[in-house]
Amino acid sequence: MQISSKLFNQRQVQQFSDINSDLQTIQGKISSGKNILVASDDPVGSVELSGFKVVKEQLDQYVKNVNNSDSRLKTIDANLQNLTNIIIRANELMIQASSDVLGASDREAIAIELDQMKEQALGLANQQDATGAFLFSGYKSKVQPFVKDISGAINYKGDRGITSLGISESMVVETNLDGGSLFESIKIGSNKAISMFTMLENMSHSIRTAAQSVHALEAPTSAEIEIKNNNFGEWKFDITGNDGTASITSELVGDDPTDIITKINAANIGITASLSTTEGKIKLTSNQEGLIKIENLEIEGMENAQKDPTSYIVLNVTDSGGNILGKSQTLYNSKQLTSSQLNNIAETQVHIANFRGKVGARLNLLDRQRETLAERDIAIQKDIGNLVDADLAVLVTEMQSKITSLQASQQAFVKISSLNLFEFLR
Repeated sequence: MQISSKLFNQRQVQQFSDINSDLQTIQGKISSGKNILVASDDPVGSVELSGFKVVKEQLDQYVKNVNNSDSRLKTIDANLQNLTNIIIRANELMIQASSDVLGASDREAIAIELDQMKEQALGLANQQDATGAFLFSGYKSKVQPFVKDISGAINYKGDRGITSLGISESMVVETNLDGGSLFESIKIGSNKAISMFTMLENMSHSIRTAAQSVHALEAPTSAEIEIKNNNFGEWKFDITGNDGTASITSELVGDDPTDIITKINAANIGITASLSTTEGKIKLTSNQEGLIKIENLEIEGMENAQKDPTSYIVLNVTDSGGNILGKSQTLYNSKQLTSSQLNNIAETQVHIANFRGKVGARLNLLDRQRETLAERDIAIQKDIGNLVDADLAVLVTEMQSKITSLQASQQAFVKISSLNLFEFLR
């Protein structure tokens, strides 16, 4: 087959172009350190690389979720630690306030500090994370969870939703706590659940009224008691005489003491009850010289301590002639007593500790998952590296071979191009 000079030249130019293109590709791989620059470099490897990149992006997102969860949970844990410190300090103050040597001004100073601690607890309950989301408002992360109403009562405005983030293909971690359960539902024994704010408020109220109250009404032989009743319903108290102790339960709808008198006399504990000459009061007389004692007053509907108690029993010690001796004694509902608040504190510490245990378990899970993700990341980067990282020695050798081939082709082209009829005739 005859080949014209034009066709020969075109073929040679195309060959030079192909070699130069190969050289540019090799130089690009050397400069980038990558073996696959475009899919055509390695179609099969490109498909594998695409899959590896998807997995790597997922791992990166899981790592980000772990870090975000860790930051949020550590903020929550710090808040729980601060709450614990508040309750520990409240316990110290309640023990201090229970001392009979403190005066009214000393107790007021303690009550003021407890009022401030309630505000501090409210601030912790409304804490936000680094993104501005509230920690304890459930799914309503942009809504302030605890808000005071016009009466000063603190109400929960969040919901009970638990947010979570994925930290692997099959694992999620909860990143918040139910603020309603943490702050509003402290279970105290068999009693109805109480909020942390109400509990701190109860402490403050009980301290303020401790100066004018007693834990038990006592008289040696005779006494006069008065029922102050502004909480109509069931009243319960224990009364002790020379012949034993009885629990008295009476449904009171006013200050009429008739039912209580009847039940004390029916108890046969060595105490005789009768209407006093002073209207609305009860006269108590022991059958012999000894002790009259009333304690453990429970009034229906009074679940919390009051700033100004509305229902209580007042006792005055009297002589045989009915003359009042000494100062009067006042017995409030048991929820009003400082001793009752001390019992609540221990339960509250356990309540907070349980929530801290949940947070601690999640943080430990995140630590373990962070290590797992780091190992997976190293493995996937190794797989990607094996696939795309260039072997510089091979590429340099290949580039040198291409250069040599190009130079040889160029020299051969020059010599062949000079061969023509005129050169032959000459």
